Amino acid sequence: NLLELSSNFIHAARKGVCLVNAFSDFKKVSNEEIFNQLKNDELKKVFWINLYNGLVLSELYKEVKLNYKVKIACFRDVCLSLDEIEHGILRRSKLKLSLGYIENIKPSVFEKNARLHETDYRIHFALNYGANSCPPIMEYNQSEVEDQLNQSTLNYLEESVLEMDGDKSVKVPRLCFWYLADFGGFSGIRAMLKSYKLIGPDSNPNIEFLNYDWSINPNNFAV
Repeated sequence: NLLELSSNFIHAARKGVCLVNAFSDFKKVSNEEIFNQLKNDELKKVFWINLYNGLVLSELYKEVKLNYKVKIACFRDVCLSLDEIEHGILRRSKLKLSLGYIENIKPSVFEKNARLHETDYRIHFALNYGANSCPPIMEYNQSEVEDQLNQSTLNYLEESVLEMDGDKSVKVPRLCFWYLADFGGFSGIRAMLKSYKLIGPDSNPNIEFLNYDWSINPNNFAV
């Protein structure tokens, strides 16, 4: 069961056990099993978010600088990099440095079959790059993933969104700028803030972006 594998993997990462051994079972998993078991976006989010965060921790435990392009997630038929998991699968073939406005027009057959059907900006408040400003790592599960993503998003925004000059200006996480199109542009960011009741329903503030602290933090876990 792929969800169980990903759950065990992120659990092992959180406990700091040997992740090389923890990942060994993934190498037996075929593409067909991935496609058949991860049939909808909820299942895909659970599996790939847990796997991504576990892989980031496994690299940090080696005390190496993260390289997002190296293929470190090896299954039976395919090897993937962190970039391929995040931008190819979870962001539905978006080019990394395009703010989300440009898609990869030649994704692999695997990517086309594995990726989400719809982009979900909440994944940006679930993925952890091992830095201080990253959202805390949580173990996601099938029965609660929607509530978990909403809670992770709310928690991160509540801790980082800053209002200035009354309601005329607001500073939001830099993640919102890096993936601007995923959030629906500036109007989408305002709509998100309203949906989480962080600004008033009639508010129309200018949007600014906070700095990002890239200091390494491998112990950033949700309570």
